[in-house]
Amino acid sequence: MKRRDFIINSALAIGGTALLAGCGKKEVKKAEKQVVRRKFHNLEIPLIALGCMRLPMRDGKIDMVELDKMVEYAMAHGANYFDTAYMYVEGKSENAIGEILKQYPRESFFLADKCPAYLVESPADVRRLFEEQLKKCQVAYFDNYMVHNINKNTINNYRDNDMYGEILKLKEEGKVKHLGFSFHGDPKMLREVIKEHKWDFCQLQINYLDWEVINAKELYEIADEAKVPVIVMEPLRGGGLCNLPEKAAAKLKEACPQDTQASFGLRWVSSKDRVFTILSGMSNLQQLKENIDTFTDFREFTESEQKTAAEVAKIIQSQGAINCTACKYCMEVCPRGINIPAIFGLYNVYKSNGNGFMFGVNYNALKEEERADKCINCRLCSKNCPQGLDIPDLLKKVDATVKEVGDKK
Repeated sequence: MKRRDFIINSALAIGGTALLAGCGKKEVKKAEKQVVRRKFHNLEIPLIALGCMRLPMRDGKIDMVELDKMVEYAMAHGANYFDTAYMYVEGKSENAIGEILKQYPRESFFLADKCPAYLVESPADVRRLFEEQLKKCQVAYFDNYMVHNINKNTINNYRDNDMYGEILKLKEEGKVKHLGFSFHGDPKMLREVIKEHKWDFCQLQINYLDWEVINAKELYEIADEAKVPVIVMEPLRGGGLCNLPEKAAAKLKEACPQDTQASFGLRWVSSKDRVFTILSGMSNLQQLKENIDTFTDFREFTESEQKTAAEVAKIIQSQGAINCTACKYCMEVCPRGINIPAIFGLYNVYKSNGNGFMFGVNYNALKEEERADKCINCRLCSKNCPQGLDIPDLLKKVDATVKEVGDKK
């Protein structure tokens, strides 16, 4: 076993994050093929980036060995942009990616983080949280720093506590290179937020399904008109666009046999000129390699492929699936510990393939206390949902479907 893997495994054995001290700074050994890059202000940024919301897991903990291999592979192929946040992976993402990245010279990678607007109750909280995040990530500055998740529930926190002004101070001190925001609101709100300040960039949920479903097209056009560079999150809808309904998958395979479902979705997003990088929450090395292949052997998206994307999106919409991206924000506030993303994921699979028997089997494999019927309708989940879903009502719908499927056996 390599010394580095031994150190990481030893740390995992005692339940901590990987203790990489003593490994020294790693030289980035560039692979022959490099991912394509796009201009962002005076920089060249990789078009594909590692989003750290869905990191590899093992035995309920972040798999630091796998993450180390993923970062090494990404760095070698020029995919040296990493995006984390305060609450990702139950608050452990920043520590994990910081522990891995500290092996590399700071100037060799781009690191983005976000100020959790929902936790900001005073202007002083912005700096307090920021300093905590710097410490977790073990860096002296963030390349990109954002007001996180501006939406109808956080807009007042953002405005009343002058989050922009407080982050601007950090930028003036050299601790933030570029100031932006991530957004989960409606077009009217986005227009207001963009006009309020001078932003270096914004982060939007864009994919070929949400282009029409949640007004992603209008959101993108607002940023484009304002000439605000765009980072894309959820390009594959939390993995949903990698697990298409059978009819949609067949349509895509027939029209675009060269593409995997993932490469098709990522290439579609890349067709938007204002986009300078695309975040993908890759959960293992194989997913990372496949996505990097898409951007090392890059093909521009064609007009005929645009038509195919629209047709596939219509097929998906016709299945009646729940618009959940499995971000798990709902689970952070659920007092009963209901496994909402898993429940919706199982329901969506059932709606796509019609296999009621397997739906019942897989649903009943969930722990009893995590099931839909345990919802107490407190509605905290809906307030925290970036997609604006009425989660309690949807849980009732799933519960009713479970009973209906059971009655048909």
